[in-house]
Amino acid sequence: MHASVWFRCLAMALVCGAAGAPMVAGAASCDGAPLPGVGGKNVKAWKLADGGIAAFSGMNINIDGYGKAYHPRNREAGAVLHLCVGARIWLPDGSSYEGSDPPSNCTGKFMTDMAKIAAAGWTDPSVGAVEWYGVAAEGSVKIAGRTINGVKPLLQKDGSGFYVSPTSLVDRNVPDNADQRRYPNPLRVPSAVLPRTVAQQGIKLGSFGVAIHGKTQKAVPFVVGDGGPKIGEGSPALARQVSGMPLSDEITIKTRYAGQVDKPEVLWVFFGGEALPYDHQKEGDVAANAQATFERWGGTSRLAQCLQSVPRP
Repeated sequence: MHASVWFRCLAMALVCGAAGAPMVAGAASCDGAPLPGVGGKNVKAWKLADGGIAAFSGMNINIDGYGKAYHPRNREAGAVLHLCVGARIWLPDGSSYEGSDPPSNCTGKFMTDMAKIAAAGWTDPSVGAVEWYGVAAEGSVKIAGRTINGVKPLLQKDGSGFYVSPTSLVDRNVPDNADQRRYPNPLRVPSAVLPRTVAQQGIKLGSFGVAIHGKTQKAVPFVVGDGGPKIGEGSPALARQVSGMPLSDEITIKTRYAGQVDKPEVLWVFFGGEALPYDHQKEGDVAANAQATFERWGGTSRLAQCLQSVPRP
C-alpha cells in the first residue's frame, strides 16, 4: 500500500473505529502552526498547540553511547566507527579540517596528524590538537589565540581499550566521565537527537516523543537523549523497532546502520513537558516511561491526526 494511502486509512480507522463509531470526544488534536527555520535543513517543523514539535524526516542512525563505537585502532580492534567521524584536527597555524571531510582523510591525513598529536601528549600547540566531539575528552589547548576544548580522549575505565562514547543525556549517579555506564546504551534505549533550534522551543533532554514509519506502521516512543544537527536521528534501538526489526546487543560494520531511512517518511513528534533523569540501573524504565507519556499525550489516535496535519518536505 502506498504510504499516503495508508496514512489516510490509519487516520480513518483510528478516528472512526473498525465499526464506524466516532472517536471519543475531547481527544487532543494535532492543530498547530509552521515553525520556519526549526529542526534543521529541509525540515518543515510544526508547533503543536500544546507546545510539542512534529516533523517528517528520514531516520539516520546515532550510535553515540555504544561501548564499541571508537577504538585507537579503529576497525582492526572491532570499533564500528572510525575516529575520523568524531573529531576535528587543528593545526599549529590555526587552520582546521573535519576528520572525515573528505572521506579520504580518514585513512591518511587524519590518522597521520592524530598520531603526531597523540605522541606529543595531545596538548602541544606546536604540533596541533584534536577537538573531539564523538569521543569523551578532557583538557584544552590554545592554538593561534583560540582555545580548543576536549582534546585528550578518555579510555573506558573497564580496560576494554575502547574510547568513551558519550551522549548528552547522562546518569548523574555515575560521576566518572570515563565510565561508559554513565551514558544510555543506544542498542537498548530508543532515543532521538535534539537539534539546538528545537531545544530553543522548550524541548528538553530526558523528555519523550514518538517516531512512526508509514511502511511498517510501527509507532515507537523514545527519550530525547542527545544533541544533533537536525530532526531525523535516532539510536539503533529506535531505528530497528521503527523498521520492524528486533533489538540486538551487538552491532557490526555491516549492521550498524540497520533501520536507516533515507527519505522523509518518518514522522517525529517531540512531546515537550516533563523530563526524567536517566538511571542506567533501570534502563528498561526508559521505554516504559516513554510509552506511558505517549499514551497521556494522546496515543495512536492523536498520532493518526498528526500524520494528516503535519506538512511534508
